[in-house]
Amino acid sequence: MSGKNSASGTSDIIPVQSIEAETRPRGLIEAVSTIEYYHAQEKRGAILSAGFFTLKQKIEYFEVGFRGSFISGLITALITPLAIGVVERMIPVFGSTSPTTFDKCFIFLLAFGFTLGYACFIARASSLYIGPYTRSMIRNFVGGVITGAVCKMVIAFIFFHFLYMVVLTENHVIRILLGVRKYMEMETFIAIYQWIMEFRPVLLTASYLIVATTTVFVILPLVAMIFVSMRNRRLEKIKAIVENR
Repeated sequence: MSGKNSASGTSDIIPVQSIEAETRPRGLIEAVSTIEYYHAQEKRGAILSAGFFTLKQKIEYFEVGFRGSFISGLITALITPLAIGVVERMIPVFGSTSPTTFDKCFIFLLAFGFTLGYACFIARASSLYIGPYTRSMIRNFVGGVITGAVCKMVIAFIFFHFLYMVVLTENHVIRILLGVRKYMEMETFIAIYQWIMEFRPVLLTASYLIVATTTVFVILPLVAMIFVSMRNRRLEKIKAIVENR
């Protein structure tokens, strides 16, 4: 590789050794920070081939994106039915079953705030989709994020439907409660049964809500990548027209 900075005449190329010696990204922040670094280098004229981003690095960035999206997504998915239960006044929040507007906003922020914030953060990384090396990094990283989110969505959707259709059926719930009937009063037995039957439809609502939020989560970084790609093509056309004058 060869190249010079137009102002100072000094080399503006990142040595191949520094790329090969990169340490494995340990998390989301480190991966995005590395992407920002190489984006800045390519934006100021560094020439880096996408081939320098090796298969090992592609797998590592895919894994970081997948792991962060999948694990955080599962935690959020488990909170979702509880958030809906609070809004439906089935689960008390702050000691009350009559949540205020603030309580509802707080619970939904707790359930979905991290997912939407995570999506915006990934969209920020996707907006750096400039230069062949950076584009290769982003494609593998975002690919892992999207794959993790979709896997989480499928698992949560199947799990909540399984609870609704198999585990929490009327006969099954009665059979389980009869097994512990001797440890509770009849009023408690009836109250628990009624609560479970009322809460049961929440699982379906939660599963479809997870599908909706995951769709938004996936669309945001893709839209950012498409927008940046279109903008880059326009800028390249304008640059070509100016240079040919």
